[in-house]
Amino acid sequence: MADTNRALEAWKTFAAEQNNPNYDKWVSLISDPKAIALAKEWKDLRGYDAYDLMDKAKLPADLKPGLVITAENKANYPWLKEYLPKEIYDHIGSEWGNIAKVKIVPANTYYMHEGYLKNTKEIKEKNTEIKINEKGMVVYADGSNLLMKLPGATAIPFLHPKNGLELNWSFIANSVNTDTLDFTGEWTACTAEGELERAYKGDLWWWHYHGRSNVGPMGDIDGKEEFIEGGSIFFLEPNDVRGLAGVRQRYADANKEDDFKVFIPSLRRTRLLTGSDSQDPIAAGLDITWDDWRAYWVKTDITKFEYKLTGEGFILGLPEVGHAYNPIMRNTSKCSWDYMEVELRPVWILDIIDKTGSYQYSKRRNYIDKELYYTQYQMTWDPRGKPYRNWYDALDWRPSIGDNQWRSAVVNNEVSNRAGTIDFKARWDNREVEVSEEMFDIDQLRDYQ
Repeated sequence: MADTNRALEAWKTFAAEQNNPNYDKWVSLISDPKAIALAKEWKDLRGYDAYDLMDKAKLPADLKPGLVITAENKANYPWLKEYLPKEIYDHIGSEWGNIAKVKIVPANTYYMHEGYLKNTKEIKEKNTEIKINEKGMVVYADGSNLLMKLPGATAIPFLHPKNGLELNWSFIANSVNTDTLDFTGEWTACTAEGELERAYKGDLWWWHYHGRSNVGPMGDIDGKEEFIEGGSIFFLEPNDVRGLAGVRQRYADANKEDDFKVFIPSLRRTRLLTGSDSQDPIAAGLDITWDDWRAYWVKTDITKFEYKLTGEGFILGLPEVGHAYNPIMRNTSKCSWDYMEVELRPVWILDIIDKTGSYQYSKRRNYIDKELYYTQYQMTWDPRGKPYRNWYDALDWRPSIGDNQWRSAVVNNEVSNRAGTIDFKARWDNREVEVSEEMFDIDQLRDYQ
């Protein structure tokens, strides 16, 4: 199968049966010779792909592409509760945040871009010593931070994690699987009655600071010798928040809190935020906090959190097909969903448990993809242990390159019965020019538009 793979063949068969132009477009993307070659190289590096892991599992006979699940028939598939996240299952036919229809599509094979491939190979082939130090940080043998210089700056440190901290660091090392994020986001927040309450629009950026090879500038970003990466946002709509901007940069030093600043246009002042502020919503009414960027962006701290690898298996996650089409379709209310697609994914289960009793979540549970090292689903519990917020996203992943931005996400609040969605529109062209230092300097970003 040098010029194909099992995921591609499954999608070809499925697309031929379904007569859907979205599926034809996706098949065209994963048929690119560059995509096929990358898939093979990553399979060889990991020692498996998703289909190899599926072969070893005892899967239900009905769990196959083409199955459509609705409120009327979901009880006919008792195995569904084992594979579909509980919160998604419960919302099929629910009174709020209703999902009318869920369709299973073929499993894909995912991988990261060539920079990650090259550097992860080097670590494996040279048997580079990587360890987790007494502070819980991932470091080289000499004690220097792995994420600050090559090959570890752009690599997966633990291809086969043996414990929660190793899995946590491989998840973090995925970062955003591109050197530069550049996209517009549209967020919606709904009332418990299913009415649209607030809608926001903003531009977001992210820079991977070291070992860049995917988008210019290449190498290391000047002036970022203390930082690993940075993310920023500028709100465009509605008018009452236009100009609200935030920049957050992660220090490599385990003892330093993030460099985190927000510009508040109504006050014409910049506010320096501390660790607890990262638990605040990024805008009023939203169920997305600063710590929930990319699902999870909390600094690793073994004094505050316990990291546990609690299991492995399979989950039905949203497919990362956003470069061809959006696998989520909202209805006209923007507070429920007419349609979602899911695919079977092999995952590890990572629990991040609060030790302090003062964090917004007593526990986060992430289902980390065994091919992509990014979360397929996240669920959180409030300090009392009640189910709280989830995160269920679909990436705009480019098969021929192996990098991604984001396409859409479902973010629901199970305590207040509030449904939320984010839609993203990636800007792929000219990122090396359009995204610059000014996006990561609050004093310059405040004047962005």
